[in-house]
Amino acid sequence: MILVLAGTSEGRLAAASLEKEGFEVIASTATAYGGELLAKDFHGEITARPLSFAEMVRLITEKKIDKVIDATHPYAVEVSSNAVEACRLKGIAYERLERDEETFAEEDGLFRARDVEEAVQLAADVEGSIFLTTGSSKLESYTAGLDAERLVVRILPVKESLEKCLSLGISPRNIIAMQGPFDEELNRCLFKHYRASLVITKDSGRAGGTREKIDAARGLGIPVILISRPGGQVE
Repeated sequence: MILVLAGTSEGRLAAASLEKEGFEVIASTATAYGGELLAKDFHGEITARPLSFAEMVRLITEKKIDKVIDATHPYAVEVSSNAVEACRLKGIAYERLERDEETFAEEDGLFRARDVEEAVQLAADVEGSIFLTTGSSKLESYTAGLDAERLVVRILPVKESLEKCLSLGISPRNIIAMQGPFDEELNRCLFKHYRASLVITKDSGRAGGTREKIDAARGLGIPVILISRPGGQVE
């Protein structure tokens, strides 16, 4: 039995492909919405909620899992760490499906940050509207270091993300609930409509539409802060 941690489009594809090849597969997503997306092409058992380390070990034991394929988002560090430790504890195989990275020249208004905290420090000196394409994860770090009234956030269209935004003081008019990724033209239109002075995004690779965000911002002359992947290097 294979457990696929399918928190990305690559994970959903992996789970569906393995199922079609005749493997016994259980798939896991952190949210009910992720489970709904997965169920469009995958017909096996789905666990659609966050799994703690203990819950992951229990699932591996009860379902007699002999391999875990980790296709979570590059920034889902805790989940990947739990998966590695759970596999080591149970003595089973672990495979990481790493999303491809792209190379971006650090010029024309592109700045790299090691993490969210450094991104907030860099953004603090920028006046005007700050457009976050980083989702609701760690949103509290942005509102703690920046004026919530200046933030425009693009999040998944799910109740939990919307409630988090509102609880942190994000104005409803500055919340964009849409499922990405988006092409360059739509990014450009949104950045222009919200009069963004700065865009903050993650290095989510081709599948996450990172290039389309950066190219759209550059076309409008808007600086971009690109948060490096965990463990990445910033010169």
